[in-house]
Amino acid sequence: MAAPSKIPSGLAPGAKSRYDDFVATHVNQTRGIHFSGSFFIWHRYFLWAFERALRDECGYNGYLTYWNWGKSATDPLHAPYFDGSEYSQGANGVWAPHNCTKPQPTGPYCTLIIDGEGGGCVERGPYNGILTNISATSPTLNATDAVIPGPFLGYQPRCVRRDISVDLSKKFASDAHLKHILTHPIFQGESIGPFQDYFEAGTWLYPNGTIPGQDWDIGLHGTGHYVFAGDPGGDVFNSPGDPMFWLHHAMVDRTYWIWQNQKPVERAFYINGTRTMLNKPPSGKATMEDIIDLQYITPRDGPTYGMKYHVSSVAGSY
Repeated sequence: MAAPSKIPSGLAPGAKSRYDDFVATHVNQTRGIHFSGSFFIWHRYFLWAFERALRDECGYNGYLTYWNWGKSATDPLHAPYFDGSEYSQGANGVWAPHNCTKPQPTGPYCTLIIDGEGGGCVERGPYNGILTNISATSPTLNATDAVIPGPFLGYQPRCVRRDISVDLSKKFASDAHLKHILTHPIFQGESIGPFQDYFEAGTWLYPNGTIPGQDWDIGLHGTGHYVFAGDPGGDVFNSPGDPMFWLHHAMVDRTYWIWQNQKPVERAFYINGTRTMLNKPPSGKATMEDIIDLQYITPRDGPTYGMKYHVSSVAGSY
């Protein structure tokens, strides 16, 4: 993934490597693929495109693995994902003074700071020393030396920083939360809307879905991103710049796949939402005919199909 970028430099000046192409694509399309009708399906194709690039361009023979949130919920710092070992996804950032991070700007929760842990660069594990190049778009790391937004898709090289939140993980990443969203009757109706809204952003988008004993939630999708947070992990646009993005979204897709397969015929083509983030600016309803165009990261045998061709992760081109 260190090979040169395939995006013309004038379109994404910050894209220097093939890996940057994937970050740039996510940044460029974020306002149409989050809190919108294409959220699950677009990210499914995005994952597949990345997996195909690993195979076709890097000689990788395996598959993308997923981060089973519940397995590490009680102790993410020492889980195999974040323990800094050879096959981990790195570790927490080194200590750097910082304030708490709010996953939702208007929400009541701010991540607890672990004294002496997190906020700085990841310096252990296989990604020690890697840089994220694409300029920040909507950073959330709250520190005096934190990155500020740069020119859109510009060049802003910096280390990958993390601030792993044990508290957030314990509160919202448990198996009980996964079971809740896959079994509660409120998410078992004839629409994907409640399931998608609550999964993506918790009570912020769907206030009626809370797990018993909690009066609010940020959703399993939001929880995963803000368990490791930092920069670029806590930036909704630039989040693929942290390699943990891929394991997190593989679990996102696995959860969507399980929900689909509870009623495989009916749920294959469920879709809900518009074509823009939170319908801003106002846009039409998303449909299964809408095209997903990954542009410069499109797999060589994966042309710009409509969303209806991505409803299964085990059929068609998949």
